[in-house]
Amino acid sequence: MNLPADQLTTEEIFVGRQAIYDLKLNTYAYELLFRDGESNAANIADGNTATSQVINNAFLVIGLEQIVQHHFAFINLTREFLLGEIPFPLPPGRVILEVLENIAIDDELVASLKDFKNKGYIIALDDFVLSEESSVLVPFADIIKIDLMALSQNEVIEHVDALKKYNVKLLAEKVETKQEFELCKELGFDYFQGYYFSKPDIVAGKQLSPNRISLLEMIATLQNDECSFEELDTIISKDIAISYKLLRIINSSFYSLARPVASIQTALVVLGLKALRNWVTVIGLSQIDDKPKELVNNSLVRAKMCELLALELHCDKSSAFTVGLFSMLDVLMDQPLKDLLEKLPLADEIIDALTGYNGVLGELLAMVVAYENNNWEELEKVATVPVHTLRQSFIDSIEWSSEITSQIS
Repeated sequence: MNLPADQLTTEEIFVGRQAIYDLKLNTYAYELLFRDGESNAANIADGNTATSQVINNAFLVIGLEQIVQHHFAFINLTREFLLGEIPFPLPPGRVILEVLENIAIDDELVASLKDFKNKGYIIALDDFVLSEESSVLVPFADIIKIDLMALSQNEVIEHVDALKKYNVKLLAEKVETKQEFELCKELGFDYFQGYYFSKPDIVAGKQLSPNRISLLEMIATLQNDECSFEELDTIISKDIAISYKLLRIINSSFYSLARPVASIQTALVVLGLKALRNWVTVIGLSQIDDKPKELVNNSLVRAKMCELLALELHCDKSSAFTVGLFSMLDVLMDQPLKDLLEKLPLADEIIDALTGYNGVLGELLAMVVAYENNNWEELEKVATVPVHTLRQSFIDSIEWSSEITSQIS
């Protein structure tokens, strides 16, 4: 069921963000991708309006801390903002000004960038292609983004060699594969952005490592409806790290219990079997140490958003949380999702949702993924709740995830 036209208006706020990682795969920043619900994110008719929405929504309506926590925020600026024809109200410090590749280069632009630089702003050049004309911008840049899909491998190498003489950081964007990521690290890139970090690196015949096999076996046991309180208590109690983190979560401000919980048995009674299964799964996934922590954070945001929206679609909250959480299992385990699900005793409705977006849970997941990926064209097809509800659930999920990851990290 599509949303009525009057529910997709310019008054609604679409919130999107894409993580940017450093060499250690820690989150360095987020690129903010707020868009008007009336148009596809890749086809904005008025760039000035889009930039204004980013600034207004991120800093005034929602709050930067809720969206990017303590990280930097990349914001695309149009020529009018860069030249001061539209005032830019944000102080230097937390924002990185992104100069788009289609902005006309002239003396006026160069003078404006110099002024921003002198005021202490961090400047990034987006989709940069080195030429005689564009080279005049390099001295004012702190970060240069190179689009791997726009250049051949040899051209990427040539750009890196040419830019090494400048005091700039290099950001590889649209990193799609592990091979590209490894090449960019070898070439000397400092930051990375792209689908490789949110999609699985699937290699034919690749086997799970022993620790991931153990994790998958634990998840399978937890998801089995025949798993009793006694079995769950045994699984949790024999892993000190999981026990400790679980007790931290249940005693955190998120639950605000009148009395502290000091044992796994009490936690089982307070949380219930389904909730405890999900928490132990989350904690287990967070202990995978060769993946960006942001992936676990993204899984939590997606799971919580599904849970919050479950009431709107009249489906079980625990099942919705599970669908959201397991929708990124392939990314975290480096195996095709279909293969992983064959090893888990999940309900048919959960498997149908994960493998084909089928059923009510599948509709819910499709809607959440479309919103998360800033795919507004797809969202208009699949959204069954008001846009403001999606927006608020996304914001609430980010805040919740931030609190939870602080307890399990």
